[in-house]
Amino acid sequence: MRRLLTLTLVAAACLGACGGGNDKQEAGDTVKQFFTALEKRDLGKLCDRLLTKDLLQRTTGATGDRAGQECRRQFKDIKATDFKLVSVGDVTVNGDKATVQATIERQGQSQPQVFRLKKEDGDWRLANSGQ
Repeated sequence: MRRLLTLTLVAAACLGACGGGNDKQEAGDTVKQFFTALEKRDLGKLCDRLLTKDLLQRTTGATGDRAGQECRRQFKDIKATDFKLVSVGDVTVNGDKATVQATIERQGQSQPQVFRLKKEDGDWRLANSGQ
């Protein structure tokens, strides 16, 4: 019994250290999901599963559950997005943080974009973006 517990703890530690999956792929997929959710106007996914709590609070000015509600309200008021994801490039993972290099198209012109992600509740979420 003790040996089984030891093996279980070792396996859990490895999964934690290794990320339990391909963190680079998952971080890149989060950026793709963000643009898909924007296009489909999936406000629940955008506000509840793809953005960090900190980003929600900073951008909406609301806290707790109200931040998610305010996020949905603000995105609902946006008529249409004028940008789309062209490609996802290099992904760098450092612990529970990641950066994703991407190219977006805005008003017919391609431009580089860096997305900063943070692992929150076991999932990669957008924490910030910048040029």
